[in-house]
Formats: sequence, C-alpha cells, structure tokens
Amino acid sequence: MSSRSRRKSLRRSRVTRGIVRNGAAGGKTEPPLWLEGGLLLRVAWALVFIVAVTATCFIGQSPPSLKVLPGILARESVYSDRSFEYESNVLTQKRHRDMVDSAPRIYARDLRAEHRFNKALEFLNLRVGEIIGMEQEEVSVAAVKLPKEMALEHAVNLNAHELDAFLLIKDKDERIKVFQGIKQAVEEINAVGILRERTEDQRFLSFEEAETELQNHVSSLIGKLLVIGGLDASKDLMLAIDLDGFEEEFPALRTVLGEGNFTVGARPFPVQGVMISDLLDSREKEVSDETEIFVEPFQEAFYSLSRHGLRERHYDPAATQERALTKLAALPPVKVEVAEGELIIHKGDRITLEIHEKYQTYREEVSAGNELLYERFLLTMGIFLVVILYVRLVMPDAWAHGRRLAIVAVAVLLNLALSRLILELGHADLFGGNATLIAVLPYLLPVSFGSMVVAILAGPRSALLTALLVGLFHSAMQGTDLQPFVSTMAGAVMAAAFCRDVRYRSRVVRAGLVGGGVVALFALGFALTGGFEPAVALPQMAAAVFVGTLGGIVVVGVLPLFEYLFKVTTEVTLLELTDFNHPLLRRMQLEAPGTYHHSLMVANLSENAASLTGANPLLCRACSLFHDIGKMVQPEYFSENQSGEENPHLRRNPSMSALIIKSHVKEGVEMARRANLPEIMIDVIKQHHGTTLVRYFYMEAVRKSKQTRLPLGDKGEVDESTYRYDGPRPRFKESAIIFFADSVEAATRSLKKVTSRSVEEMLDSIFAERLDDGQLDECALTLDEIKLIKQSFIKTILNMLHARVEYPDMEKDNDNDIELDEGATIQTEIGDKQSL
Repeated sequence: MSSRSRRKSLRRSRVTRGIVRNGAAGGKTEPPLWLEGGLLLRVAWALVFIVAVTATCFIGQSPPSLKVLPGILARESVYSDRSFEYESNVLTQKRHRDMVDSAPRIYARDLRAEHRFNKALEFLNLRVGEIIGMEQEEVSVAAVKLPKEMALEHAVNLNAHELDAFLLIKDKDERIKVFQGIKQAVEEINAVGILRERTEDQRFLSFEEAETELQNHVSSLIGKLLVIGGLDASKDLMLAIDLDGFEEEFPALRTVLGEGNFTVGARPFPVQGVMISDLLDSREKEVSDETEIFVEPFQEAFYSLSRHGLRERHYDPAATQERALTKLAALPPVKVEVAEGELIIHKGDRITLEIHEKYQTYREEVSAGNELLYERFLLTMGIFLVVILYVRLVMPDAWAHGRRLAIVAVAVLLNLALSRLILELGHADLFGGNATLIAVLPYLLPVSFGSMVVAILAGPRSALLTALLVGLFHSAMQGTDLQPFVSTMAGAVMAAAFCRDVRYRSRVVRAGLVGGGVVALFALGFALTGGFEPAVALPQMAAAVFVGTLGGIVVVGVLPLFEYLFKVTTEVTLLELTDFNHPLLRRMQLEAPGTYHHSLMVANLSENAASLTGANPLLCRACSLFHDIGKMVQPEYFSENQSGEENPHLRRNPSMSALIIKSHVKEGVEMARRANLPEIMIDVIKQHHGTTLVRYFYMEAVRKSKQTRLPLGDKGEVDESTYRYDGPRPRFKESAIIFFADSVEAATRSLKKVTSRSVEEMLDSIFAERLDDGQLDECALTLDEIKLIKQSFIKTILNMLHARVEYPDMEKDNDNDIELDEGATIQTEIGDKQSL
C-alpha cells in the first residue's frame, strides 16, 4: 500500500472515533470558561453545590417531623424535651380581635350638617328682620318668597303660618335671643347624640326622646320671651311680641297688659315687661288660658324649625378600630411558657392554630443553633453520591462534559431557593394564621420549574435527574412524609416530558400548566384518602395549577439567561432565527441576493441530511441561513452576486483575491457577534470552510509564479498556507453537514448535465477530497453517516435541478440538459466551486 493510501485510510478511520457532545439544539460549542478545568475544579464545584444546597434548604430550617397542619387529626402525641418561651402571634391576634369586637363603638356627629343648620338660622333671622322693616305692600310678597328660599338654599321647610310667628317678634334683640335659644337647644341634644336604635354600650337618645327633649327646650324658650308693657294706658304698648290686632281674640290678656294691673304672685306688673312664663302662671285663669292659646303658633314654629337641626349619629368603624388599636399598641404581646415534658400535641386531637404554632415553635427551638445541620449535610452528601452513581450509569456522556451537570446544578439551586423563600414567607405569618392558606402552602412551591429548564437545555434524562433532586429536597424541607416527594416528582416529570423538542414558547407555558394539573390531581387524591374537605382541597388544586402555569411563564423569561451563561442554544431560539424577516437576512436579500439564494439551498440540503443522520435539522437550517453573512461586506467579489458585471478579481493578484475570499469568514464572525447570534452559529461560520484550500487562486498563483516576466506574476515559491482558510475544521455533526452542503451546492451550479450518475460522481469526488485533506479529523462522523449524507444530497439536488417540460415556442436545450451561464462559477477537478 502506498503512503498516500495509508494516509487516506488513517484519516477515514479517525472519522469513526469520538462522541459528539450535543447541547439543547445539538452541536458542539466551546464551554464557558468557568466550566473548564480538570478533576480538582470539578470536585471544588461539587463541594460548592453541596454546601449551597445545604444552606438553601436547611440553615435555619426546622427539623423533619410528622406532618402537622391546622384542621387535621394528630397521628401521635408530642412532648417537649426542653423548656422554652415564645410570643404567640395566634393568641395575640385573638386578643386583638376580641378587643376590637368588644371595643365601645364610636358614633360620629355630622358636624357639616349642624353647621349648615346654623347658617340657615342666621339667614332666617336676617331675612325676618328685613321683612319687618319693609313697607306693608312689600311684606306679603317677601313673606311668600322666604319659605321657598329656605327650602332651596338650606333644606329647611317652613310654611307661611310658621313664618308668621317669627314675623310677630318685632324686637331685634328679642328675635336674636329666640334664634340663639333654638341653636343652643339643638346643639345640646346633638351633643348628647341621637340614634335610631338604642345601644347598650352608649347613652344616646332615640328620636322619640330627642323630640320630647326638644319640645321641652322650645317651651322653656317661649316662656322666657319678654312682653314689654307700661303703666300709661294712653300709649301704645311696646311689646316684644306685638299683640296689636289680637284684642278680640285675647281680650283678657290685652286688658291686663294695657291696664298694668297684672301681678305675678305678690309682685305688681314690672315696668320693663313680663315674661310669657309669668303669664302662663297667672292667678287669673282667663289670662293663663289665653296665653296658652297665644303661644301655640310660636310653639309650632320654633319646634318645626328646631327639628330640622336634629342629626342622627352614624357608626364610625375606622375611628372605633383606631381607638382599639391605640389601646392594643400599649399592650405587650402574649407570651406562652412551655415546660419540659409538657404535652404539645395529643394523639387524636384536631390541630388548632394555637397547637400548630406551639409545635412549629418547638421545632424551631430544636433546630436553634443548627444542631441538626451536620446531619443534613451528610444527607445532602448521600443524595449527591446517589446522583453520581445515576450519572455514571445513565448519563456517561454528561459525566465527561460538565455543561449538563452545571445546568442541572444551577436549575436545582434556583428551584430550591424559590421553594425555601415561599416556605419562609409562610412561616413568617404571611397568611395571618389562616388554616386553609397554611394547608395550601406546600402547593405554592414551583415543583416543575427546574425540570422544565433542564429539559429544554439539556434533554429529558437530565430533566429526570433534576426532578429527582428537587423532589428529594422538597420532601426533606417539609418533613418525613412522602407526599411532597411523590407530587413533586410526578408534576416535574410530566412538565419535562411536555418540554421535549419544544420549539414554541407557548408550549413551555402549556407544559407548566400540565405539570400543575398533575400536582392538583395528587392533591385531590391525598385529600380523598385523608378525609376530603372541599374548603382545603379545592384551594390546593387551584394553587397547584396556578403555580404550574406561572412557572412556565417564568421559564420562558429565564431561558435567554441560561442560554447566555452556558452557551447553549435552544430550538425555541433557533426557530425564531429562521424567520426571513431577521435584519441580517433582510439585508442579505437586498445587498447579496445571490448569496441569499445560495444560503437557502444550503439550508435545504443540510436540513434533509440532518434528519437521516440523527443530527439537529433545525440547527442545520438556522446556521445555514447565516453561514455566509460575511459576504455582505464585499458582495461583488463573489460570483453569485456579480450579475454579469466585470469581475473585480481580474484587477487583483491571486494572493489578494484569496485574502478577500477568506475574509468573509472573519467578517461573518464579527457581524454575528454584533447581532448577538448564538455561539453555535458563530462556530459554524468559522468551520464551514474548515482549513480547505482556495484552490482556484492557489493554482493561479502557481501558474503565475512560473511566468516571472509577466507584470502580475508572483516571484518565488507559493506559500500554500496563504491560500487556506484559517479554520477550525468542523467539530460536530451539524457543522460537518453544512461544510459539505456549502461545497456541494456551489459545485452543482457548474453541472452541464444533471443526472443521478453525474451528481453521485460529483459528490464522491468532493467527499473524498475533503476526507483526504483531513477536514473531518476533529469531527465524530462515521462512514455510514457520511454515506447517508451523500444519499440525502443526491435526492435533494435532483429535486432542485430537475429538467422542465419544454414548451412549443421555446428553443430546445441540447438533450434537455441544464446548462449554466459560462463563467458563472469555476469548477475544479473535484467539482468544488471557488467563487470569484
């Protein structure tokens, strides 16, 4: 065997070795720097993970114990092994509620309404004085208008008869005393308070009592009215209450006042006047009777006006509660002392909020000082050893590469941190001691968050590992009961299953909903086996579904962060990048349409081939669309974009042309980084030419080096490295498929006759040359997979370049062959295309 044949055999054997390290979307990318390192670094990261899990789940956490929730029956008795004292929030809140409920109610006065009534009195006094001073013909008009003004402006209804009583009080000072007396009477009654219904804790007046009290005030006020008289009967009497015109109705009263011989007891009629009360108490029955009749209009008018000022008080809950809270603020919280050996829970008793609080405090006392932290650290170590065994047996490829394990570790820690936060909020009396809400607390934990993230980023086996870890530590944090572990595992596994091969973000939310629904079904099952209580079971089920759906939404939000940290690209992102409206693709359509069409053809070739070889078709398609974006910098130097224009390479020497051709890789990498394309796409851009030779310009350089007399001749030996791409070579399946598809698509353009045989010969030549050149030495493609790729390419090319039926008015091509424009591409001896 010749040395050349031995090299070819050796290179082909290399293709079959190695294991492809696939990310979420397939492919191989360089891991982040913080994941690189040897065994010592991995051991260090493992210890960090163990310590972080222990701190997250157990520091300050109560020890595992029997399940105790308010409302359930105690399964066993619990005695305290120590003495301790604690402030009881339950008893303090109970005292709070009792004091608020028993606090004397505050009934507020309507001060605004009372003020409006006082304004009405002032207005009436002013208007009555104005009317009294008017001419006789104006009085009747004003007297009719005044009741309407009182009703509209002050909401006080007085009839004309009642208004006449006020008009009889001619004296200004006496009238002022009347209105002040009414105001004072109303204020005194309102100050005592009026309620529609009497209360036992307040000394208020009913409306009937207030009206009786008001009548007494009005009678007293009328009794104090002063009737001014004199001993000179020839003069008109100057009465505070004008009796002129009432002589026929009150003759005895008029005679007594006119003659001045009225006596009060043993006293004669005073010159300054006499009060109505004295007239009512007169020894002469006719005088007292007429006085009673005389004051009736005043009694009715004063009472009617005063009654408008009575205001009912209304219960003020805010003021009542504020007074109670003020008293409560001065009281210390209720303290409970528990002696050593005291019974905390009695078997068979129903757990009350007070018992639940005492038991939780006892657990916190036991865990004070982290007495059990060492045991919990050992528990975490034991779980971690089980995980190592699982990974070595089930996921050996993950053990070889730390990326998946790192994703699992971060997702688990984040999931457990969220769960611990929710548990701590529940223990911090966020639920106010509500038994139903406390029972709902375990179903508020995000059981499927971590497994969904890992399922999308690292695959189903890693997601199962995540579900196992989260379930174990959820159970450890909540107690020794298996219910948290079972429900967590079921919900997390089901959600992860629905995240498999997910391409749309809406499906992630749906997966969270399904996981929450599974947890809800387990909540229903636990409730049916433990004594179904709808008031508890239904909120638990609703909480599980809500948290599951919310977890799906949160996963959608954090996926970009995980992709950035671990340099992993999900199919969700890849599908979004295949949108032809992406700015780079839109720009390529306008600036380099030939390159754009070439990229579409490469995408079709690579996508179909990936489906047959177990590679990721979506990754191949997305990367193919962007693999030549660097050509947009100088599109005119690539033949597919020249459109019959002058070839600019004719003005360049071969080395410069080769440099321009090679630069599209570097330019593409820079453009991809500026556009924040995934790292795996950047790897494909770097690798899609490997370290192949720009053969056409290399051969041109060799030819011209022999023509040293020509102006453009290159003197000296031609350095082959100048005409090779910088690489690297393809390192994963998808990159290798695109590497071949790019060369094959270009070469097919130069075929003059497209048949199955011609296409197969062209592909054999291209693949053989690439293998002999060592381009697949770093890639784990097998020969069988290469054979499948060639078969897929043949089928796709024949479908793309099939012969069309000739129309009668068309000139026939020779033998229906497909011919390409001369000079469109340059075909080398292996069918490869080197763009000009």
